[in-house]
Amino acid sequence: MHYSLPPMLNPIIRMNSAIYSWSISKFLVLCGTGLLALFLSVSVIIAYKIASTSLNSAYSRNAQMRAQAQAYEINQLLIAARQELQFIGSGSLTREEIFNHLSRKSLEDRNRYREIAFQGNTVDERFVFINIGSSVVSVPIEQALVGKPGIFPANDQFNEKPKEYVHVSDPVEVVYPAVPSQGGVNAIAVNVIRLTMPVFSEEKVYRGQLTLSIDLSRIRNILSLHASPQSPLFLFPQENESKKSFFFDAAGWLLFQSESEQESINELSVDELRIGLRGDVGRPGFSTAFRPDSANELYWTVVSEVQKGKSGQVLSDRSFARSSANERQLYFSFVPIVFQETPGSQRVIGGIGCFDTSFMFMASTYQVAWTLSLAFLVSLLLFFIAMFYLSMRICKPLHTLAEAIDVRVSGDDPSPLDFPPIFSEISRFQQSLNILLLQLQIARNDTILREGLYENDWMGQNINLEKEIANSQDLDPQLLTTSLYGIVGAGQAVSTLRQQIQKASRVLADVLIIGETGTGKELAAEAVHAVSHRANGPFISINCGALDENLLMDALFGHVKGAFSEALTDRQGAFVAASGGTLHLDEIANASPKVQQALLRALSVRRIRPLGSDKEIAFDARIIAATNIDLLQLALAGKFREDLYYRLAVITIVMPPLRHRKEDIIVLVKHFLEENVSLSGQPFVGISRGALEKMTNYDWPGNIRELKNCITRSLAFADGELLSASHILFDKRVGETIEPIEQAVRHAVSNGVTSQKEVDVPTVPGVAIVEKSAEHVGDWFGELNDRQRKAWPVIVQNGGITRIEYQAAAGESISIRTAQYDLQSLMTMGLLSKTGRGPSSRYLVAQGTVI
Repeated sequence: MHYSLPPMLNPIIRMNSAIYSWSISKFLVLCGTGLLALFLSVSVIIAYKIASTSLNSAYSRNAQMRAQAQAYEINQLLIAARQELQFIGSGSLTREEIFNHLSRKSLEDRNRYREIAFQGNTVDERFVFINIGSSVVSVPIEQALVGKPGIFPANDQFNEKPKEYVHVSDPVEVVYPAVPSQGGVNAIAVNVIRLTMPVFSEEKVYRGQLTLSIDLSRIRNILSLHASPQSPLFLFPQENESKKSFFFDAAGWLLFQSESEQESINELSVDELRIGLRGDVGRPGFSTAFRPDSANELYWTVVSEVQKGKSGQVLSDRSFARSSANERQLYFSFVPIVFQETPGSQRVIGGIGCFDTSFMFMASTYQVAWTLSLAFLVSLLLFFIAMFYLSMRICKPLHTLAEAIDVRVSGDDPSPLDFPPIFSEISRFQQSLNILLLQLQIARNDTILREGLYENDWMGQNINLEKEIANSQDLDPQLLTTSLYGIVGAGQAVSTLRQQIQKASRVLADVLIIGETGTGKELAAEAVHAVSHRANGPFISINCGALDENLLMDALFGHVKGAFSEALTDRQGAFVAASGGTLHLDEIANASPKVQQALLRALSVRRIRPLGSDKEIAFDARIIAATNIDLLQLALAGKFREDLYYRLAVITIVMPPLRHRKEDIIVLVKHFLEENVSLSGQPFVGISRGALEKMTNYDWPGNIRELKNCITRSLAFADGELLSASHILFDKRVGETIEPIEQAVRHAVSNGVTSQKEVDVPTVPGVAIVEKSAEHVGDWFGELNDRQRKAWPVIVQNGGITRIEYQAAAGESISIRTAQYDLQSLMTMGLLSKTGRGPSSRYLVAQGTVI
């Protein structure tokens, strides 16, 4: 018995109390944690300021380094082109030699350059080659002359220049209208920077000028590489936005921008940079160039610095004149591109600008803030836990005392409280509590004694079954007063069953009854017959699982005299014998395929042909089939004819198991007790509340049949006129049937088990379990008929059997042919093997079979 106590201690945290009344635990936890939170907050803010400043400096240097790295690679490309130009100029400047030189270079090296041209002192010494990627083609001189801007400058422009002089042009866009290439004549447009140098003979006589152009796409690819995750200076994955680099000439014209990897094959453009800007589009020699107007002060300041050959960085929250999409500060780095035409003489070709539009700095500061916040929270949590643990240790004696009181109040521990060492105040409090607990224990023992006596008396009382049935809210009184051919019960499940029987009896359609073993399927079939207009006709029941195939065919369809050796007279089959009445086919699922085929034809045409006869006989019998297996599932699995199932299941009646209609247990108990009086002639034996409650709480896997057997067994062991709970004995053994084994195997097969070692089969004395191959698991239980099941323990015990021994073990006075059929069936299933011939034949348990 449980007793609840009023609260003896205040909670640790009660914010509505004054500070001077706080407990030690509350003071330590709240004040200590608050002070630590204040100290940590100041520390986190200072650390964040220092970290963000350091990150800002680091990312600024990284952005400037990225811009300088791009400028360095572009300068290296220009230097490599200068060296290539000088190398070519030092050799033989014939058309064939230059063509062979370009063809020998690798595709990667050759594609750096787009044009190479030589203009000698005479007209015949002029030629132009253009690289189209896959090959190098010659440009007709007339096409080279009309290409704008022309690749052949005036000779007097270079004949006065020193030998080391290399002229670099502005970036230009060149179009050759008609160049023979790829099997046709095509227009070719290139964007290049041209390097031109004078060529002198060994005698220092001016021979002409040699031009080599660099593909601007290569420079664009350098910018794109450094703006991508493949950049050598890449730090870590960025957010949605990325870095953006661009190239502009010395006059401030934007020529092209970096592109993504997918857009790297596109033409040069500055479309993204132009969004939201005003200015001029297209300069002579470069139609896609764009120059922002003077309102873009930031841009022109950068151009001015580049023209002076200076590099730098600007931190701005605006990209040129338009606001950033996220209104955050951007690192705008710029570096000039300088080319040394002669030793001591440099020319600014243009410059590159780099906007770091990623969230790198912002993400890093957020990461720092998140890390510091997490450290703050973790430290605060750990300190809170430490303070809480310290307060609990301080207050541990009180908590221990309270727990001990709860144990003694709610349990049966009569021992006094004794928890030394404790404070003197708590020790005196403990002594007073021991006195109260002793008085409480005395009162509780007295109460438990009285309640136990009352409960024993209550559970042992003889229950008035009629009164309990009448007072039950789950039973229909009208069903108690009207019987339906022995169907006992008044619950909702029985009400539904009776309605199904009444409806089925009004029509002539065939009926399929489905239900577990012991639910009363045959009784339901007889009820359908009894309330139908065929009640005056015969009711014939055939158990399809009790007969072998030939005997079942003979029992159903009959035979004529002389049909076989033992057919001495005509035999009327069950179909004909049941004409005008009802034919009940029990265990229809056990019918062989041959029997199923014959049943299907008989039900389809309502005519049968007896064995040995060539005439068909019409029959007028209603068919009621019964099974404890789901025929539809068997049909879908290919183990039962689907068409026969739909012939039988015109009307389906489902028998509810007893565990689903426990409200009827009291009615069934009363019925079986009264039935015992009429059968045995003994006086009525009552039942106690405890016994009825025990039976109600049981699940009854054997259903009504098991309930009846249980009552019969209890009556046999009862000594007086009352069944008590001790008299109710449930049969935990499998008994004399193999049904639980069948149910275990069927359940395993339905769950996909492929080895019998995985089947949880109950152990049955005298019954052997045989392990077979995977394709037969579960099937052989269903294939064994009642005779085989009955004889199997004898076969296992003796290690084998003869035909005569099998006839004796199977019983039922079976014929020789039936015994031979059963033994042959066991051999086909792999359970037995045959030795000997004739009368000396013996059937042994197959080798390799695990018993």
